Amino acid sequence: MTMKPEIRRNAPFFLMASATQSDGGYAGAEVVQKFGRATVGTTPVPIAFGNVWQTPQVSGATPLRIKAGGNAADTAAGAGARAITLQGLDASGNEISETIVTAGASASSATSASFLRLYRAWVSSSGTYGNQYSGSHVGDIVVEDSAGAADWATIDSNGFPKSQTEIGVYTVPAGKVAFILETNIQVATNKVVSVTRYERSNILETAAPYTAVRAKQVFSGLIEGSHSLGTPSVPRPAPDRRGIYGKCGYRNSRSVCGV
Repeated sequence: MTMKPEIRRNAPFFLMASATQSDGGYAGAEVVQKFGRATVGTTPVPIAFGNVWQTPQVSGATPLRIKAGGNAADTAAGAGARAITLQGLDASGNEISETIVTAGASASSATSASFLRLYRAWVSSSGTYGNQYSGSHVGDIVVEDSAGAADWATIDSNGFPKSQTEIGVYTVPAGKVAFILETNIQVATNKVVSVTRYERSNILETAAPYTAVRAKQVFSGLIEGSHSLGTPSVPRPAPDRRGIYGKCGYRNSRSVCGV
């Protein structure tokens, strides 16, 4: 049996607002840590758990909900997850977040906000005091659009419940500039991997001609193990409403990965 390689990505971003503070710092500055993993085959996929990363155009912004089929304990008064919080962008590219209550094996109520991008979800309330032996949710928690047409993210419960999505992609919110500080890649099987980071600007475009998805960094010949792709002396800027992401795939005894 041929094992498919699992690719992990871990990258911090420094988000900076345009206005400076009186002390010389930057108003609204924050560090954003993005991490994700994907089990890849011959077709390149995003580095996100379940190989899912939805990127609709503005007209496709949608409310989100928890998909039916979850664990009965992950419910409003249960021992597992009682609520999750979603974070992403609205149809104007502004950062939004919303908390929704879990409903066990049933679908939850949908968010009041419509999401254009979802780049993080986490368990924000649990019926269990979590520790090294007890997690904060019981089953996988899958986020989907309100029509039930497509999955958007999964909070994994395998091994030990994660309580957090693993989405190694990001879109810069309106009014912010992201500076990419460092990228780390882990390859879980003995495949040779090439890593490419892609960016796409102007995500709010509604008609052609569209801005292209461009490769911004390419790293070849990475083997099994952990690889730091370096800290640039001058951090690489990414303007607002720009998607930063990658795809992975492998071919025979070789792997191809985008990040």
